[in-house]
Amino acid sequence: MSSEIQTYVKHFESFHEQLSDIIRGMSDDETNWVPIGGETNSPAVLVTHMLGAESFRIREMAGGVDIGRDRDAEFHVNLFSVTEMQQSLEKVMRSTTDVLSRLSSEDLDQMRPAVRSYEGAETVRWHILHTIEHLGMHLGHLSLTRQLYARGNQ
Repeated sequence: MSSEIQTYVKHFESFHEQLSDIIRGMSDDETNWVPIGGETNSPAVLVTHMLGAESFRIREMAGGVDIGRDRDAEFHVNLFSVTEMQQSLEKVMRSTTDVLSRLSSEDLDQMRPAVRSYEGAETVRWHILHTIEHLGMHLGHLSLTRQLYARGNQ
């Protein structure tokens, strides 16, 4: 595994550890709590979306495996327990590590077609880096949601 790929794996491991730390100890009520109805998402939705996006960008775009992602369904999750989130987190991390460990430096330069209307064709490397950026943004959302829940339930 190249040092570049090892760095990516370390970033994903770090995000997954942070995510696990945030959700550890949440009640079922908290996992489904929405701070501002219609404008924000519950922790269950955020985690489902984060892992769905990671699986899509890494397994499908980088690894070439069609995962049949239903992105819209990620935003309608309810009654997702911490145990289920932890299990999904572990499964996605194993998959991400597996896919990334099989990529060569040449694979990182391979182009993939546009996925969203605001994107162009991008390299596998871009999809990996975009996923890291995306996870960081939503990790912040999740952390703030947890803080808001705790503040309102003191």
